Amino acid sequence: MVLRIVAVFLGLLITASAPAFGDQASLQFQRIRGDYSSLMKSTRDKLYRDNWLRIIDEFQRFTNDYPSHRKSPAALYMAGRACEELHRISFAKTDALQAAEIYDYVDVKFPQSSLADDALVLSAKIYDSILKDTQEAVNRYAKIIKKYPFGDQVKPAKEALTRLSPYALEAASRPEPEPIAQTQPKGPSRLTEIRSESRSGYSRVVLDLTGPADFSYNTLPGNTKKKVSPRLYVDLRDTTPSPKIRSRQDVQDPILKRVRTGQPGTGQTRVVLDLHALQSYRIFALQNPARIVIDIAAKKIAWDDSASSPQSPRPPPQPDHISKVLGKIPAEKSPAIDFASTIPNGELKLIVVDPGHGGKDPGAVGPNGVKEKNVVLAIAKILAKRLKDELHCKVVLTRNNDKFLPLEERTGLANRLNADLFISIHANASPNRKANGIETYYLNFSKNNAAASVAARENGTTLKEVSDLELILFDLMANSKINESSLLANKVQKSVVRELTNNYSKIRDHGVRQGPFHVLVGATMPSILVETAYISNRKEEGRLISRNYQERVAKGIVTGVRNFASTLDMVAKR
Repeated sequence: MVLRIVAVFLGLLITASAPAFGDQASLQFQRIRGDYSSLMKSTRDKLYRDNWLRIIDEFQRFTNDYPSHRKSPAALYMAGRACEELHRISFAKTDALQAAEIYDYVDVKFPQSSLADDALVLSAKIYDSILKDTQEAVNRYAKIIKKYPFGDQVKPAKEALTRLSPYALEAASRPEPEPIAQTQPKGPSRLTEIRSESRSGYSRVVLDLTGPADFSYNTLPGNTKKKVSPRLYVDLRDTTPSPKIRSRQDVQDPILKRVRTGQPGTGQTRVVLDLHALQSYRIFALQNPARIVIDIAAKKIAWDDSASSPQSPRPPPQPDHISKVLGKIPAEKSPAIDFASTIPNGELKLIVVDPGHGGKDPGAVGPNGVKEKNVVLAIAKILAKRLKDELHCKVVLTRNNDKFLPLEERTGLANRLNADLFISIHANASPNRKANGIETYYLNFSKNNAAASVAARENGTTLKEVSDLELILFDLMANSKINESSLLANKVQKSVVRELTNNYSKIRDHGVRQGPFHVLVGATMPSILVETAYISNRKEEGRLISRNYQERVAKGIVTGVRNFASTLDMVAKR
């Protein structure tokens, strides 16, 4: 009798505790959705990128924490909606692409949910109307017809295919063939990302993998009469591409036109590089993390193949040239001047000035509607003229009007011109409207959350992606001028603060910081990013649109550059 009572009691206890977990999750979902609704209604808070990233992250975290909860598909779907809303404010292509990828993941993770086909429609619309990628839109509409033939989105999907590609509609309407049983390869690797950058004299493409993969490669010549460009392709055996990787990626690069990805056979992934020109190339594999590196040049280059041959056995782990550079990274303080400069006698011949953001990317927006892209362009134009007149050097602006320019193309331009310095001009922002002051950054691993947050905002990425970028920096750090960039940042920061303090009250000096900024990645010359004021602060927003303030900032930067050059000259004469 006692055992029976205990059993009944335990049963009631388990039954009572089960809904508690579900109720807690439901309450958490309601809270996040309430925060999202409040953000949508606030005309001021919605202007700050960090607010959107927090909501997106919370929705995605809910899905990860409660994958089997009935609200989990809705949470992931709402993350996509929030990301799409962010794009309507930022006009950043990366935000639209992230929204599409989240919508696609709803279909992958929750195919039984009624939201799966709705998410695919929204993804297709983004590819069609925003990303201008008709093929990717067609793929998603066709997938809806085949995968969800009885869903409520079949009709709009067919209408869209009729408009975009009648042939695709006919193919999508055919019944699926019977699947053929195939043996899956053991432990396939996954191609997780394809990234590219323009370097001095060549371009680099990196294939990120979850593990080592056997590969082969070949080239195909171009044909000018048939308007066919030269190609280089890499076949990865026992490898599948991540669903996030697009089948076609257009690239703004002097050598690389686009990257195409496909699966010519079971368990095989082919990556094709369409090139403007090809004369030299090298391909090699690296580990920790696993990746395949492809270097391509439009002219003959004597590659140092001794360190890159894919057939060469890997020696035991030991400090290499990259780890040696990383070991010499200075802390966030004035650097010791103990390096050999690549600028002879401190003589500056060419400086590239980069006004941040532009075009569809407004950057941060102030309380009164002032856009970062406009004020930094004004400062950059004044700075360019002062540098020419006072330092007697050539100056090139990455943009001289309101146009959009991808981050990687900015340092790419500086590299192609063999510039001596790269200076990117920005205005800071913070959810704290009282935040104010000046700070200057150079490329390095972020040492604190504040620096990472600024980098995330300027990069148009999440804080998690900033951490991912830190891994990429291992490949790029060897070519960056870390010590010289640190010196330049210190000289400029001190001069700008001194100039503004002499003319304005309450100028706060945040000093020099290190951060993983996309716009500085890949630069082969000393490069810095100057946050000229907090546009989110109403007082500093007013200063940023003042011609006098713009002139003072530019004057301070010029003084800092002059002091930097003088220091290099003194070091050279020791």
